[in-house]
Amino acid sequence: MLKKVLLICILIFAFISHAEAQNIESSNGQIVVYLKGFYKTSLDITFDLAAVNIVAENGTVREIMNTPLKINSIAIAGNQILITEKFLPAGKYKKIQLIVKEAIIKRQKEISNLVLPPIIEVDVDIAIRKNKCSSLFLEWEPDASFIEGYLFKPFFIIKYETPQLSTTAIYVTNEESNNVTAIDRDLDEVVATIMVGKNPRGIATSLSKEHIRVYVANAGSDSISVINPLTNDVENEIPLRFGTQPEAIAVSEGSYGKEFIFVANYGFNTVSIFDASTYQQIEEINVGNGPFAIVADPPVDIIQQSKSLTFEEVNLWKDYRKRYLNVYVANKNSKNISILRMDIMRNKIQEVITIEVGWTPIAISIDYNRGKLYVANYGSDELSVIDILEIIKGNKKPVKSITNVGVSIRGVVPDNEFDRIYLLQNSEVVIIRPFSEISNLAKTIYALILGKIKVGNSPNSLIIEPEGRKLYVVNKDSNSVSVIDKTTRKQIKIIPVCKKPYNITMFPF
Repeated sequence: MLKKVLLICILIFAFISHAEAQNIESSNGQIVVYLKGFYKTSLDITFDLAAVNIVAENGTVREIMNTPLKINSIAIAGNQILITEKFLPAGKYKKIQLIVKEAIIKRQKEISNLVLPPIIEVDVDIAIRKNKCSSLFLEWEPDASFIEGYLFKPFFIIKYETPQLSTTAIYVTNEESNNVTAIDRDLDEVVATIMVGKNPRGIATSLSKEHIRVYVANAGSDSISVINPLTNDVENEIPLRFGTQPEAIAVSEGSYGKEFIFVANYGFNTVSIFDASTYQQIEEINVGNGPFAIVADPPVDIIQQSKSLTFEEVNLWKDYRKRYLNVYVANKNSKNISILRMDIMRNKIQEVITIEVGWTPIAISIDYNRGKLYVANYGSDELSVIDILEIIKGNKKPVKSITNVGVSIRGVVPDNEFDRIYLLQNSEVVIIRPFSEISNLAKTIYALILGKIKVGNSPNSLIIEPEGRKLYVVNKDSNSVSVIDKTTRKQIKIIPVCKKPYNITMFPF
């Protein structure tokens, strides 16, 4: 009897603690603090940051970081590191306190300890808003932090997040932080963090330059967050009426520039379709088991840019696209692809076609240049290649395969500029050659591997910037984004983001 009472008490306590934690997160705001080093420094200084506090206007001191960090002026030069992310009560805060345990300076072969003040205080002016995220950026100047030849007093320039007045931002969902990181792709630096719903996963941007928005699928709160990139704020939260666990999201264009939002609901085996101008749900379509990834046909002007399709093939796809829109859904648990054929004159799904592929399809990507859909099958060593033009013609067996690509492929994206396909596997990007015209005669070909590039742990998604210079890879277990120079095939920068980054998007213009 006593054991039962104790068990009940433990369960009640756990329930109350969980409810309190959820209440704290929903009623408070969030702060994210980054530290960056100056690009050039003449001093080699290392200091141990033991903790960070923040001081409210009323004098209340709150600890926001207590995981020690060793920071070196040479290693951090020109780079950002994430100091902390923390929920805080709404209000204004006026100071940041840094507790430094040790600092040393290295000159040639000599290492000297520096004298430290007990607490290093930095004046700030930051407001934490309910259910919002505020970012604070500290830029450390080592050369101004060394005083009188022995005293260490870090000198920081304070910067705050500013709305992006252009479309050069990259957006990354952070599943365990319930936020989205905005990265300036010209600088490859974090510029803002935006709080969204619970467990954000899929993310996509609008295609229109007149109404630029970012759409986030929140798997934990069954909703779509709509971000206005001009304010870095969520301006709307669209609830899913029937779907659960929205995993992926895509945006495409109908007739007269009208945009549609397509949401793959992993927990309900459906796709929800919304009008992007009103956010009203148009339709709910049943698909396969466990819809995990979703993409849609590009607009007509993109199809016209193809250099690999013949004149007749381009016209065939263009004419079809003027009346219909194909939406492709990878069903993780049923080994198939659902193709939703939408009549864009009536704004209604006319037909759903099912195409069998390999084991556990979890990533898909359209190669508009070749008129192909690539399907990454996590449970097999084959990359399925679906011929979109054959689908248009009514061919029921449009699938071929590139084999020996390796198992556990989590992402795929074509690079038409360099005639490559990039695949994500373990902790690397695998580069292979796509189908050639000659190999199209065969149903299955052996993968021609052109190279491999090391990235972070558990890479989960990837994207090529519109200019075609760089490839960005989301590393889920490293809490980072790798920046890869496509020409040199080297990782040139690592951008720190929040917990468990999941997916990535950017505007196509």
